Amino acid sequence: MLIEDKNINSKRGIVIAIVQCENDFGNIPNKNIFKQPFVMGNDGGLYYLVNDVSEDLEYFINTGKRPEKDRFTNKEYHVFPSEQEERMIESWTAKGMTVTYRRQQIELEYRITIVYMKVQKPKSDLSISITPWFVVAGRPYPVFTYAYAIWHYQRAERKSLEETARSVRKLFGVSEFHKSTVSRSLNSMGEYIDASLYEQPLAVETLKTPGYPSDSPAEMHQSYENITEYVPELLTAYPSLETLERDIGEKVKRFPEPIKRVGGISCALSGIPDEQFEIIIHSEPTNRKSGDRRKRPKRTCNRRAKPVQRSLKFVDYSQREEKRKTFITICCHLALDAAITCHRFLI
Repeated sequence: MLIEDKNINSKRGIVIAIVQCENDFGNIPNKNIFKQPFVMGNDGGLYYLVNDVSEDLEYFINTGKRPEKDRFTNKEYHVFPSEQEERMIESWTAKGMTVTYRRQQIELEYRITIVYMKVQKPKSDLSISITPWFVVAGRPYPVFTYAYAIWHYQRAERKSLEETARSVRKLFGVSEFHKSTVSRSLNSMGEYIDASLYEQPLAVETLKTPGYPSDSPAEMHQSYENITEYVPELLTAYPSLETLERDIGEKVKRFPEPIKRVGGISCALSGIPDEQFEIIIHSEPTNRKSGDRRKRPKRTCNRRAKPVQRSLKFVDYSQREEKRKTFITICCHLALDAAITCHRFLI
């Protein structure tokens, strides 16, 4: 058994679309392989998005904190329970695969290190990394923080990048989420929408895997056994990246220039309930006269003084927690739908 230890490259991933027709699967034994949540990054490897993660990771994404037992440790968190991970590794190595570990730091209120497996055949440049659904290669925050920022800014009619950034910080406990991050996320998702020619809402409820019966949710096809089976099938059918590109041909392309279609992002995220937006309490002054001026901070002659931000009042903690957990569940469906339907990261 060969298990190596490598750190992930911190560069941002550029996603490649993989779209397959029923007759284009070449020598893949299982024609449903590309109906799984695979995406491809700019490192030439595939990423399999997993929605069933360990209890510790589930606790982290729902609270933003480490489990109490690990609060003062530097523990690293694996995607799967250790017993299941060992069985998956044994199965892959028995088929001649090598398994290495990759690491990526993810930050909410606390910062943790996530360890996930990268599976590869010897002398092959094609690999598959098994990652949690909320991880985007090279990005420091979970995907739901970026998705909420994009949706909030669109829902607020593109009113204020700063207000959106502060809403994300308050809702998810991310201290360094700035308006520049919101702007970059908008551009990134705009490219995804344009390149995918996506013209319908992404799923916000239980997903239905393409090609399966209407009552067959995607989650049923993400069992440990299926993941263990699909990974070597794909690596065996496509022993190199060149083989994959040759077989799929024109159906594997990098992002084109943005098409700038109107309303693309708003349409894709239109399934998110409006009540998720309501975290800021907007109070209007009473008995306001038409001649009243808006109250401003006292002006200062010191040009180096920092500008005073308008104060925002948010809904109470219990309401924020409810909205936070609801949106995380919604975003899980969004991310998996983007991966299954278009084989792309959500952003």
